[in-house]
Amino acid sequence: MALARATGAAVEVVAFVHEYLDALPGDPEVQQRARQALMEHRQKWLEQMLALADCNDLKIHARTVWEKHIHLWVIAQCQKENVGVVVKTGHRSETFLYTPTDWHLIRECPSPVMLVAENKWNKARPILAAVDLSSDKPVKKALNNRIIDRAWHLAKALETELHLVHALHTSVVLADLDIIDPLAHARKREAALKPQIEHLCNTWHLMPEQVHIESGPAQKIIPSVANRIKADMVVVGTTGKTGLAARVIGNTAEKVLTHLRTDLLAIKPAE
Repeated sequence: MALARATGAAVEVVAFVHEYLDALPGDPEVQQRARQALMEHRQKWLEQMLALADCNDLKIHARTVWEKHIHLWVIAQCQKENVGVVVKTGHRSETFLYTPTDWHLIRECPSPVMLVAENKWNKARPILAAVDLSSDKPVKKALNNRIIDRAWHLAKALETELHLVHALHTSVVLADLDIIDPLAHARKREAALKPQIEHLCNTWHLMPEQVHIESGPAQKIIPSVANRIKADMVVVGTTGKTGLAARVIGNTAEKVLTHLRTDLLAIKPAE
């Protein structure tokens, strides 16, 4: 609701319902009536929730969908329509054999995906954009621009500050073997990034203290900085790896989500 009011967006609110009806008599008509009753019950609940939300000033369409695999429906809908963002409550756990809806959406949904935490927004709290400044690949640079652009527009709409974070990853093995001095290595790399940081500050009208460069794995540094600056939202990029590669290598967005206690907005590279 806050996003819609700040940006003028229309909202489609979808409630999902699915039950196994195999235990009912085999008569298709009985099963159809049961399905219809469950959907009507869910739709009534949804309309009550919206009535309590006091959102008559917004353009809202509410509907209930019979669907077991939520991510498949959402992805298909985003492929059909120009969806600005998918907003969903965040589910913060995964096992090797079970991939939650959140992970599917982060990997496969063509639209940006916002996973919402329990914390309420505070207008004074900034939005944190996580960027990768260590790569010269055009795809990475383009994704950085998309991340910052989306975060900047959100910060402007919500009348708050934009901050950037970049994690300087250092090989733990090399440090343990005393092949490199982690602190000296980090200082050298941070000095090399200085022109890039100055360019970002000039381009996006940021103060140097709004750019955070810290050493460590991204999945720990990003939540740590978000917590320190009391960010309401973290915007990250995701390469959208799927299948075994996603399970073995993982995506930074997914690893960050495990540690993060704020809202997360996942942005994919342009097609």
